Amino acid sequence: MARLYVMEAPPPMPTRTLRDAADNETTLAAYQGEVVVLNLWATWCAPCMEEMPSLMQLQYNFEGRIRVVPISVDSEGERAKAISELRRLTGGGLPFLQDMTRGVLFDAQAAGMPVTIIYNRQGQEVARLAGGADWGSEDASRLIEAVLSEE
Repeated sequence: MARLYVMEAPPPMPTRTLRDAADNETTLAAYQGEVVVLNLWATWCAPCMEEMPSLMQLQYNFEGRIRVVPISVDSEGERAKAISELRRLTGGGLPFLQDMTRGVLFDAQAAGMPVTIIYNRQGQEVARLAGGADWGSEDASRLIEAVLSEE
């Protein structure tokens, strides 16, 4: 959590159309009114893959209080692999969303991957962390509790 920071002028939550595992279109507006922990990842990103089980742990630890939302930026040719890997790494506990255009990285002003962005219930960015992290840690729990207490 040492790499956690708050942008002076954070971009708005991305509004780009995403595809779920059933190939339906959706947007992050589906999570309006929830605290969202958005994670931008890809199967070819080793730190992304390493942190995914801890993101599932974070969702489990805060079940009903936050929503962990990973968005894959894998190409269309890697879609089946991305769905399979997310299922394997999280036991199917996190939703699969994909932006094959990778435009969500630009929308979120993500300098690299993985990047995890925390949004409050109003959809405003409150913090972000670039690089892999242990989201199942006590530090991560304290961070999420602080965000929830500001609500």
